[in-house]
Amino acid sequence: MKTELIEKAAQIVGDNQLLVNIVSKRVQQLNHGSDPYIPTEPEMGCGDIALTEIIEGKITWREQTEEDLEKENDPFAESPAPDAPATESVVTITPDL
Repeated sequence: MKTELIEKAAQIVGDNQLLVNIVSKRVQQLNHGSDPYIPTEPEMGCGDIALTEIIEGKITWREQTEEDLEKENDPFAESPAPDAPATESVVTITPDL
């Protein structure tokens, strides 16, 4: 991964541990066949793609709350409020197209 991409993405995310989790999750998605949300070049690895997607605002993330985790086991639960406070380090990544 390119150092300048890491530094730029770190400024956007603001928490290095969260950045690692986001990039790790997105790299996993890319390795399992997800299409990149940006134009890529042959020399770009999955980590560089994930970092560039963060920098360009192509993906969003949110941490799950305890309430979210409880509702995962409840098939009749409502979706969580988007402004609910985050308390867990589980990261959900979605495209921001």
